[in-house]
Amino acid sequence: MVGLEATLPPMSKRDRKIDAIHAAAARRFAERGYRGTRMADIAADLDMQAGSLYYYFASKEELLVAIIESRIGRAVESLRAVLDGGGSFADQIEAAILGHLRAFQDDADIYSIFNFERLSDINPELAEQVDQPGRAYEALWGRLLDEGIASGELRPDVDTRVTVKAIVGLCNSVLLWYRADGKRTVDEIADEFSGIVLRGIARA
Repeated sequence: MVGLEATLPPMSKRDRKIDAIHAAAARRFAERGYRGTRMADIAADLDMQAGSLYYYFASKEELLVAIIESRIGRAVESLRAVLDGGGSFADQIEAAILGHLRAFQDDADIYSIFNFERLSDINPELAEQVDQPGRAYEALWGRLLDEGIASGELRPDVDTRVTVKAIVGLCNSVLLWYRADGKRTVDEIADEFSGIVLRGIARA
């Protein structure tokens, strides 16, 4: 995430293990879906006994929630840092979009689960729990747009709720088509997206 790595304390041995479990589980969930993944599959990918995996997570549902809350939580903190850092509305939009796309680049498997897995069909309570970080993220985008209107940098007739959905949807679309070995870098795509957004909502 943008600007966060340098401020994070060194990971403990347990934290590194949990991070490895998160990564292995995310790959499995993304490839086979939540229903098609067994805890035993994840353990095998890590050369662990299935019973050892339950030492860290009591169930597959608990593991999925932990993965999503961890990564979406990082996105929330990254966007909050953009808002708290000040700067012009245009600068903040550019930094927020870049942070979003870099998060997807780092954790594409996890964000694919969050955006495309129909969790409400699996467990409504689970879906509600993992949706909370997403709502917090969109609320911060709403705050950014509201501050842009208040400062006069954003057109006053902009519907912030609809615009938040449009911006987040635009950024989320990269999960469907972006390739790391493609012609455009994440930074170049973020610059293009920023221009599209600002041309649409900023004051002339």
